[in-house]
Amino acid sequence: MSATAKHDSNASPNSDSEDGHHHNNKKECAIEYLKARLNSASAVACGYLQAFVSKTQDFAKVCFLELQNPVVLVNLLLHSSVVCYLCNGYANHNARFLKGKPNSTVLATTAGALGLLTLDGIISKKYYSRYDKK
Repeated sequence: MSATAKHDSNASPNSDSEDGHHHNNKKECAIEYLKARLNSASAVACGYLQAFVSKTQDFAKVCFLELQNPVVLVNLLLHSSVVCYLCNGYANHNARFLKGKPNSTVLATTAGALGLLTLDGIISKKYYSRYDKK
């Protein structure tokens, strides 16, 4: 049987095709092809979804473990409160905090912020391993 005859509407409904299915016309052939492609695509999507769920679970476990360390917990609370304070300040004032301030105030504020971040880093490095539960 020729390749064109297996999808021809004049072909016998009982004729065998290469994939073992009987196709009465091109529409059925197209439907079978689409079903196969959709099954393949859904299998790939399920694989990606399972990998994503697995990675998310691993990430959640690591976060839970790290948050049991008081150093990490204090850092999280400190940094999130600073971010909230800054966002709230910008939202309420619609302008930069230090706009129109003298250079000495800007430099003092910047130095203070850098000093706090440096101190936080030093303390975290010193005490992190003491409370690490890994």
